[in-house]
Amino acid sequence: MKLHSDSSLFIHRVDRFKVGSKSFIFILFLSLYTTAIFSNPFDKYEEELNALTGKQTVSFFNSNDQKVKHFFQSGNFIPSSDHEEVDLLDDLPKYIKYSAIVSSKIINEKGEIVKKHTVKAKDTLLGIAKTYGSDLARIKSKNGLKTDLIRLGDILEVPVKVANASRKKVVTKRIFINPVPSSRISSTFGRRKDPFNKYSRNFHAGLDMAAAVGTPVIASADGEVAFTGKNGGYGNTVIILHPDGYKTVYAHCAKIVVEVGEKVTMGRVIAAVGRTGTATGAHLHFEVYKNGKLINPQTALNSYQKIITKLPITEVAGL
Repeated sequence: MKLHSDSSLFIHRVDRFKVGSKSFIFILFLSLYTTAIFSNPFDKYEEELNALTGKQTVSFFNSNDQKVKHFFQSGNFIPSSDHEEVDLLDDLPKYIKYSAIVSSKIINEKGEIVKKHTVKAKDTLLGIAKTYGSDLARIKSKNGLKTDLIRLGDILEVPVKVANASRKKVVTKRIFINPVPSSRISSTFGRRKDPFNKYSRNFHAGLDMAAAVGTPVIASADGEVAFTGKNGGYGNTVIILHPDGYKTVYAHCAKIVVEVGEKVTMGRVIAAVGRTGTATGAHLHFEVYKNGKLINPQTALNSYQKIITKLPITEVAGL
């Protein structure tokens, strides 16, 4: 009787152990599952970066996204040095030859010119009109004649219609040229996926032109340098003021070779491509403003102006 009672007690304890084990395994599984679902997606990325870079403190990223702002301020992302590879950039040229002219042509316009004719023996007013392809009445009007009588030696003004009465040279040129002619467009103006946070989108205020570090950056148009130096996440930056209310910005430069107040012409080398500031790689960030308002740089680069010059009839204008 006692043996049976002990066996029942043993079986009862085993059953309780099995139930307890199952409960423990279920709770453990639920805990792991909940952690996986609700964990911060940046944590693993942060741990990997910590392993690669170590803990350093930097604060350079300006963003309204608090998650991203914290990410950059925490020291987990170290930007490239603002002094990167400057020693390799001492041989930049002063100018890059780059023509802004799209077309150039001479336009002849129909009209009337006046030729002078000295009356010879046997000349008649009607004969002179036929010789020049002019009109008798217009010749008389031009010279104040009331009759057809003319005298030997008189000098008459003969109005003549010609196909090239006037000439003008019309040159079509770009208002702005590409500041890095050999570059590749890596990011356009407007809304895009945030390169530092794949979970969000932001507004890109310029045009990114990818090129090797040290590639010359040229002034996109004539103007005056208004700013040079470090500019937050823009890194080493040049700002140029142009006629007609335009302003251009050149950011992430490795080296700057112009000074504030300097007058520059289109094609003048002002800097070298770099990756200073907040940049994922070597490129130039290019912005354009018109009367203080940000505009699409591609619109500016595709804008043209016509320059019309009147030429003397006797001048042969070269293209």
